[in-house]
Amino acid sequence: MPAIKKIIFLFITFFTLSCREKKENFYFEKVTPPKEEPTKVWLRKNENYNADKEHYLKVFLDYYHSKMAQSNYSDASKILDLVTTKFVYFYDFDSRLTQVVKEFDEKYRSELPPLKTIYIDSYYGNLEFDRDHLNKAKDYFLKITALEPVDYKSCYKIARAYYDLSYTYFVLGDLKNSIEANEKSRNYSIRIRDQESIASVESNYVNIYKANGSFQKAIASADEVIKISKETGNTYDYFMGKYNKCSVYGFFNKHQLKNEYIHETYKEYIASQYDNDVLLLCISDYEIEAFIEENKLNEAQIVLDRIKPVAEKNTSQNWQKDYLATLALYQINKDVKTSNTKYIEHSLPNLLEHKNYERANLFFTVLLEKAIQSRDPDKVVFYSNEVYRTKDSLSSAKSKLINLELAAKYETKEKEQEIKLQQETIINKNAVIVALILVFITLLLAIIIYYLKQKQKKLSLEKERSLQFTKNLLDKTEEERKRIASDLHDSVSHELLSLKHSFEVSQLQLNEKVDSIINDIRAISRNLHPVLFEKIGLEASLEQFIERIQNTHRFMITSEINYQNGLTTEKELQIYRIVQEAVSNIIKYADAIAAKVILTENKDTVILEIIDNGKGFNVKETLEKKDAFGLHNMIERSKAIGGQAHITSTDKGTKIVVQIKK
Repeated sequence: MPAIKKIIFLFITFFTLSCREKKENFYFEKVTPPKEEPTKVWLRKNENYNADKEHYLKVFLDYYHSKMAQSNYSDASKILDLVTTKFVYFYDFDSRLTQVVKEFDEKYRSELPPLKTIYIDSYYGNLEFDRDHLNKAKDYFLKITALEPVDYKSCYKIARAYYDLSYTYFVLGDLKNSIEANEKSRNYSIRIRDQESIASVESNYVNIYKANGSFQKAIASADEVIKISKETGNTYDYFMGKYNKCSVYGFFNKHQLKNEYIHETYKEYIASQYDNDVLLLCISDYEIEAFIEENKLNEAQIVLDRIKPVAEKNTSQNWQKDYLATLALYQINKDVKTSNTKYIEHSLPNLLEHKNYERANLFFTVLLEKAIQSRDPDKVVFYSNEVYRTKDSLSSAKSKLINLELAAKYETKEKEQEIKLQQETIINKNAVIVALILVFITLLLAIIIYYLKQKQKKLSLEKERSLQFTKNLLDKTEEERKRIASDLHDSVSHELLSLKHSFEVSQLQLNEKVDSIINDIRAISRNLHPVLFEKIGLEASLEQFIERIQNTHRFMITSEINYQNGLTTEKELQIYRIVQEAVSNIIKYADAIAAKVILTENKDTVILEIIDNGKGFNVKETLEKKDAFGLHNMIERSKAIGGQAHITSTDKGTKIVVQIKK
């Protein structure tokens, strides 16, 4: 059996590992985290961050510093990972958190493997992007994408880094690399089957298709983001998808469609009561622009007043710049002479130096509006040229066709890859099925082998018992013959010899001698076969036997017989012999005070029960002994008449039950 178990174990291990190895080449499964500390669970929830950021930061810092005080760098890193990821998601680059990240990076990062500290480069990359240091941001994201994932979490973070890298390339005007990075983000997102990550890839394609001049494809990508986000219940990405769709309408100068869509989106967002500063700022910016274009400055002022306190406290420089651009646009249209665009003018050299053409285009558009309102033809010409130049820097006319072809190529490649992955999934599933079938067959064979061995063992044991029973039976037969011979010699023979020499005695003495000889012969006869058994039947024979035992031995034995002669004489005789054997064993071994014989006849069966109140014995151990002839005698006699004997014994007595089918 140990050998069989070893074979089964090796089978299961081999196929499990082989299937897992194949699967891990393509997919990483999300693992349910173990039970976490309550504080960590609390920090995971977005609503706690949204409700009170200051309290949220305090809870985080207390927890983080407690782990650091214990030199538990692993747990401290995990909570820092969780919080930085959340802050980046909400474009919140609080200086206190930045300081904690910097300190951990400089002092403790080397204590952990690179895949466990991806979040540090991700945080720095997004921070530099927010400061318009795009090349620095790109370098941080490239550090992450140089790693290979080993599990779901690392694969997710690398997919996200490729997404960030793609957007950085886009803002730098490098659409070729933007498309390639975005496709790698899609590949890693597919490997973790994460719909939200795939939605992020589509949101990047909104910008890529905009820059390439493909309106329909940009709208289709925006709609895909909205669809996925709605299905997954991601409110943030849902409204970001709508925001991106507005940007597509604006980019292609479809102002009426843009204004209708942003009014609808703004109302939906306010009605949703979803509280998020970034969403409020970006959607409100487009709502204000729409009101300005429609010359509804009072309505624009209401929205501006709503977002002013949010913009002032927001730590993201990008969203603050967008707000200031929107504010300047409002001021220009309200009173161009008092409008203040100095911040925008001062920011432009830095944006152009760092090749942030997307925001530079926004700022030049605001300054162009001011030049138009001021009726300054020289500035109108200058800023018009700058608007077109920065817009063209995102994707030159020459490269648009190339990039569209590249995007189409990746779309085809993506479909081919999805088909390939589906085929590989089917192959993996088939491998698992084959493995399971082989394991099942192995287990089945093991069970059959075990069953056959047990059956063989049982047959061997029964054969041994049968041989032992036959030997015992022969021994008992020989012993019985010796006893009969002894009885005939010592009693009958002796009495007859005595009688031979007693003819001279009185008739009375002679009669007594003859009676004694007759009684001895009857006793020997009874032992050989119960007298008149065929004539008086089983019930009377049992009662005679029980009475004789009770008279001969100082032992109380009773009977309870409810039998209507439902068996043949041959079977009845075997029942009689079983009772004889059982009572003989009770007298010899049980140390019992009393016993009872019960014989009951039902519709289909005859049931014999012999019960005593003796000291009992271990049935299994006794049956395995060579000298248990009496017990085996009863069992074999039961089988011979189509019955089944059941023997149970405790320290309170023994019970033998024989059931015979009629």
